[in-house]
Amino acid sequence: MFSHRFLKAISWYVCFGLAVSSSGCSMLGLHEELVELTATYGLNGKIYNLAPGKIPTVVVLYRVEASQMELVDYSILDPVGHYSFMVSEGDYYIAAYEDRNHDLSHQDGEKFGCANQSRLISVTASGPGVQIHDIDLNEASGYCHDLPREIEIDSLSDKSWIKVGVVTDLDNPVFVQKNGYMGYWKPLTFMRDVGIGIYFLEPYDPSKIPILFVHGANGTPIGFRHIVEKMDRSRYQAWFYYYPSGLRIDTMAYALNELIKSLDEDYNFEEIAVIAHSMGGLVSRAFIRKNAIEDGETYIRKLISMSTPWAGVRTAEMGVKNAPVAVPSWHDVAPDSDLLRYIYEKPLPDQIAFYLLFGVRGDFSLMMGNNDGTIELASEIDYRAQEDAVQVFPFNEDHDSILSSERVIGRINKILE
Repeated sequence: MFSHRFLKAISWYVCFGLAVSSSGCSMLGLHEELVELTATYGLNGKIYNLAPGKIPTVVVLYRVEASQMELVDYSILDPVGHYSFMVSEGDYYIAAYEDRNHDLSHQDGEKFGCANQSRLISVTASGPGVQIHDIDLNEASGYCHDLPREIEIDSLSDKSWIKVGVVTDLDNPVFVQKNGYMGYWKPLTFMRDVGIGIYFLEPYDPSKIPILFVHGANGTPIGFRHIVEKMDRSRYQAWFYYYPSGLRIDTMAYALNELIKSLDEDYNFEEIAVIAHSMGGLVSRAFIRKNAIEDGETYIRKLISMSTPWAGVRTAEMGVKNAPVAVPSWHDVAPDSDLLRYIYEKPLPDQIAFYLLFGVRGDFSLMMGNNDGTIELASEIDYRAQEDAVQVFPFNEDHDSILSSERVIGRINKILE
């Protein structure tokens, strides 16, 4: 189940812009998101006693205003039973029910449950940023608090911003590159339109080892297409952490940890491996610190990073100091950041084999030393990261081509064996 800290952190993170060279339009959009974000809250939870098989469960949000009851949103549960709504201040009710005849309305005989024991849920600026309300489907007669039972589907959004175990493919339009940019510059819009979560390419199979892919700044799961296409799909199943890369890395690592633990609660898997690109390596390392060291979980066995700025990015400091607004994650990738100190404070556990892959084909400039086109080589092979690595592999690739290189993919497949 998602913790209050994870959900609250997403609700109130501080949003800044990126770099000195950024366009004014992007800066303005980011500033507007910050203003709106301060008035946004979360109502979330998990549904229990779900019907077996493929019977859908509908969760409905009602708002009370001027003594009038209005059905304002609904959500179809994700495969492991989570729901989430982003709301403004106000008074709400939440109900959930089986939808056996697939008409999005509650009928007598369909099991239902009511959040907060059918009591009003008040959302205020002085209250928590996120409230957790789990629901048991244990009633079969009547309905919650005489609430409306029918959904006017054309007027509602059907959005849940937490996605857990959603089965899809890499051609899903949600993974297009423009959404990667949106997650960087407009993270609140990304949360509403795309969400944050872990996507599957197939239903969970206990006979296959999950490989968790973590993209970097501006990234989407599409970046890992070539690796997945050459992966042994008879032995491994691909999972993708998709998140707004403009947020603070520690918050995104905490979110990933909660999502993975929720999946483990449902599937009880024994082993996973993590493959990360660029900033995704820092997200993954912070996630491992929380999962394997602080929480004592033992299922993470391998970490493979590609082109990760293990010593940070010097130009990020310039953006933070000089830009009118700076993307939150740049505070974390700046050298000597609290995030970097945090991930190196404790070594990786013995059960995790870490493989550091990096590219050497790039450029040199007054702003950056020898680099792979994006990250300085000195940062890619930082001594602290090397000390934890089982092996270090250089490749004649740049920051992006390392994701499609036959030699790199061959090495990753050998590591996974």
